[in-house]
Amino acid sequence: MHSKLILTSFLTLLFFCADAQEETERVRSKAVYAEIFGNGGLYSFNYDQRFDQRLDGLGFRAGASFIALDGTGAATFPFGLNYLLGKNGKYFELGLGATYALGFDNTNTQARGSDETIGDGLFGTMTIGYRREPKEGGFLFRVGMTPLFGYGVFWPLYGGLSFGYAF
Repeated sequence: MHSKLILTSFLTLLFFCADAQEETERVRSKAVYAEIFGNGGLYSFNYDQRFDQRLDGLGFRAGASFIALDGTGAATFPFGLNYLLGKNGKYFELGLGATYALGFDNTNTQARGSDETIGDGLFGTMTIGYRREPKEGGFLFRVGMTPLFGYGVFWPLYGGLSFGYAF
């Protein structure tokens, strides 16, 4: 149920962003995208934007995901800063951030009266990758290594793949 709501929200945002794009050239990069694996874990839906009136340079990302199976589930919220180096829609992306993860169990919700949190944590994340984002906006593609670290764990070979829309 929750994953359908998140997917519907993402697709609605994507539709309105595509509909609102003007014929003029973009002066600030904004994007929405779905990321498979990467900083959000199994998947995440994200918003990304540059701080300055430009298509490269310093920016931020924020996202969310939710997954549940047999009454147990998790939500993740990746966020961080990123920097794009390049031009003509082809960029090298470097990023540093964190992902807040929250696990829950509602298998016995009726007996307790509420969901039970089974753990939460904040993991450090990095992004080292390639981003293809046309100057005029449109289809966005990202691929890269997204190392995760925290709680005595370091996964240097973790990676992600993203598809979305830049406007």
